[in-house]
Amino acid sequence: MPIKIIKYLSKEFLNTLLIVFVIFLSLSLLINFIEEMIFFKNKDLKNFLSIVVYLTLAKTPSTLMDLSIFIFLFSGIFFFDKIIKNNEINTALLSGISKITTVMIPSFIAFFLGILIITTFTPISSALLKVYEKNKRSYSQNDNLIVMNNTGLWFTESQNYGFNIIRADKILNNNFSKLKNVTIYNLDKQFNFLKRYDSEDVTIRHKNWSLKNVKILDSLSVNKSINNKQSNLNTEFTSSININDLKIFFSNAATVSFWEILKNIKVSNDRGYSADELKVQFHKYLSLPIYLFATILISTIFTLGIKKKYSTFVFLFFGIMLGLFIYFLNDLSVAIGISNIVPINIAVWSPTMLLLFLSIINLIKINEQ
Repeated sequence: MPIKIIKYLSKEFLNTLLIVFVIFLSLSLLINFIEEMIFFKNKDLKNFLSIVVYLTLAKTPSTLMDLSIFIFLFSGIFFFDKIIKNNEINTALLSGISKITTVMIPSFIAFFLGILIITTFTPISSALLKVYEKNKRSYSQNDNLIVMNNTGLWFTESQNYGFNIIRADKILNNNFSKLKNVTIYNLDKQFNFLKRYDSEDVTIRHKNWSLKNVKILDSLSVNKSINNKQSNLNTEFTSSININDLKIFFSNAATVSFWEILKNIKVSNDRGYSADELKVQFHKYLSLPIYLFATILISTIFTLGIKKKYSTFVFLFFGIMLGLFIYFLNDLSVAIGISNIVPINIAVWSPTMLLLFLSIINLIKINEQ
């Protein structure tokens, strides 16, 4: 009899989770579709609708990852609300299953689904988000390409005369406005060589790049140095890439899956970038199963944890308020970690541990009722 009850409760929770997931999926698709429609409304495109749909589908998995806490929180609230109204708690108690076990069944399901999400879903969502950003950037006014790999930092930008290809060894002291050992190639629209700049240090102020100790080669004298490194020549270079482009690119940790994130952190560190955002994302991935486990437990505060019965809409309101609080708590902890007030791992794990602690206290209270 207890095994049948456990199977029944597991099935009911999964059904509730599926319904809530479909609701959030529909909302995500609608919101992303409207957002892309607004972005492309002033652009003259022949395949307007297909592009909007394509980008919407590419972005939605990442949106669902951001909303995963809300999905599991509402699933927990609706599940416990349902078994209370159907008086299934008493049935479980009569069959020998305690309230603790009743709560733990959906909690452990959420835990294992969290592991499945970070191991199988994040590679898909991150890959699709990369596709989304690449395609979105091609339709924006700034179509610069920024890449970081083992050979350095690479930037490609379009100019009126053609293209610039820029390579830098590293970022100095995690400061995006300072680059070390920079080479800039000027190419025409047919990708013919025009000019090359070699600089030891570059300082970026808005879109003005100040090059220090420059060596310049042009197309008329490829093998002849016009100015050598010993001359301490300083010059200015105008680029469409500014400091914000670099920060935005390297701060988007959602484009990196769980399996690639440690490698990307190492590459970033080698290039002089601390990769705090990637470290935050790594600990978010690690803490997600426990976070989802605690989220199901915390949902009992408004259901099993109170004696008075409320309508589903009241529970929904409580869930929204709790979800917003958790979301704010997450953002606050991340901001504290990136600002180095406390170590990043402690900052990211603190909300999870706090929720788990409050959940355990509430669980003890429920068991004593």
